[in-house]
Order: sequence, then structure tokens, then C-alpha cells
Amino acid sequence: MKKYSLLLGLAIATGSLNTALAAEDCATRRVALERELHIAEQYNHHRKAAGLRQALAEVKAHCTPESVTAENRAEIRKLKRKVEDKQRALRETEEDLAEARHKGDGEKIVKYRRKLAEKRGELREAQMRLGEARGDRGWWE
Repeated sequence: MKKYSLLLGLAIATGSLNTALAAEDCATRRVALERELHIAEQYNHHRKAAGLRQALAEVKAHCTPESVTAENRAEIRKLKRKVEDKQRALRETEEDLAEARHKGDGEKIVKYRRKLAEKRGELREAQMRLGEARGDRGWWE
């Protein structure tokens, strides 16, 4: 299992498994890897094909519904921490803006307003990624 996780981590780092990363189960992962492998072989990308063959062998040998569930839970925990961090950063920037307003520092007010907009965007993005990982379909559910 560790070998599978390490291999998948390496594949993620190299970006060669974009479609496989979004896979929800072992069969989907296998199909995604086989499709990527076919494309790599078609374009004579030998190193990529070799890595994909190895990843496919690891998925076939070690992928189970339990391992997928565990990975999904770990990803959700990671994304929850990221959302919390973004919320904390947003609060700090709001406090900085309030302090700048209190002091009447126009330059800092502009600076913190810009940062606040950026932090809100980052928070929304993190919340969307968490929702996707949880399988949320949107606000109406």
C-alpha cells in the first residue's frame, strides 16, 4: 500500500495522471491509466509509458474500495485544514484593514482592501475544492 501511495504521489508530482487523479474508484483509475498509457505509446513517450505501466500495475495490485475511501477521507481532512487556514488569514487581513481605517492610513487601507479581495477569492476556491471532494453538488443541496 505504501508503494502504491508513493507511486501515485510521484505521478501526481509529475502531472502525468491528471485524469486518474479525479477517479472515484479502482476501475475508473484503471481505465484512466490505460487511456493515458495508450496515448503515451501512440506518441512514443517511452518514459511516460513506462511510468504509467508501473502505476497501472500498482493500481491493479493494491487498489481496493477501502484504500480509495481512506484516500478520499485524508484529502477531505487536508482540504478542511486549508479552508480553516484561509479563514484565519482572511480574519487577520480584516483586522489589519480595521486597524488601518482606525489610524486613517489611506495607503494601508487600499493595500488591505486588495489583500482582502484576494483572500476571499482564495477562501472561495478552497471551499469549492472541499465541496468537490465531499461530493457536494452546490448550494441547493
